[in-house]
Parts: sequence; structure tokens; C-alpha cells
Amino acid sequence: MDSRREEIRKLALRMLDERDGLGGSSPVPPEALPFGDDEAGRAVVGRAMAAVRSMAGAASGSEGRAAKLRGSRIAWLAAAAALVAVASSALTLAFVRRGSPAEVRFVLEAPDATSVWLAADFNDWSPSEYELEKAPDGTWSITVRLRRGASYSYNFVIDGERWVADPAAPSGLDDGLGGVCSSLSL
Repeated sequence: MDSRREEIRKLALRMLDERDGLGGSSPVPPEALPFGDDEAGRAVVGRAMAAVRSMAGAASGSEGRAAKLRGSRIAWLAAAAALVAVASSALTLAFVRRGSPAEVRFVLEAPDATSVWLAADFNDWSPSEYELEKAPDGTWSITVRLRRGASYSYNFVIDGERWVADPAAPSGLDDGLGGVCSSLSL
């Protein structure tokens, strides 16, 4: 683009020199008009404008094609990106649907306990429905299938008597009975 401007500038300077060589006579001072006011000056202006138009037309033709190609590429890339996003979202929804089951592992470290049960809102707070298994290191665990997109409250029941919140849970809730229960959101 800069080389085209330089060409046009050189052409204009050459035409100014040509005008000055013609000695155009104009009643207007030379600094007010870029070219002479006579027929020769108007001819120089006409040739200069024709040259500028032809250069601008050539420039806009090639630049216009390049701009169209860039625009076309951008449109295709945007369409491809949108297609990838839609396909990715569809696949994600296919694998992880709201309400689909998830396996959740509950773990409690209680080496001195003889039994540990899981009581939760998903089993009507029954202290005898989900019994945890004890590992040799003193941790108790159970894996339960729960529905995604829901929140659950739960506690562990140690030896059938002591209800304790999960110490590993990020948050606890008031259980309404003066204690705390654990909270889980899927």
C-alpha cells in the first residue's frame, strides 16, 4: 500500500513539473491552484485524475479480492468453530445428562468403630440401609449411585448411636435438631 502511495505521489510531482514547464497562465495565483487554469493545465489534471483512478481501481480490485478471500476464510473458520462447539456440547450432554446416575464414594476414618452406616435424605435418613465396609487402615467406605443435578444431605452413624457429619465435606448444614449434617451437590 505504501509503494502505491509513493507511485501516486511521484506521478503527481511529475505532472506538477509538466505543468510548470507548460507555463500555464491563470488569473488565480499559482499557490491557489495545483495546476494551470488554461486548457493545458486542465489536460494535466485530467491525465493525473485518470492515472489516480486507474491505480485506485487496480488497488481496490486486488485488495478487494484479497479482502473477500480473507472474509471468506474467516466465515468458514467461524462456521467450523460453531460446528465444533455444537458437536462438543451435544456429546457432553449425551454422556452427562442432568439426572443421570453418578457413583459417589463416601469415606470416613473411624478405626475404633465396630460399624458405620450412611444415613441421608436419599434413604429417608434410615440408619440401617447403607452399611460401610471397613478397610485394614481403619477407614470405612461405600459407593452409592446418586442422580446428578441434585443436592444431598447425609451423616454417618457410628456403632448405631453416634451421628457425625463428614469431616471431609466442604460444607455442613444445620440439621434442625441442634446438630450438623454434611452436604453434597452433584
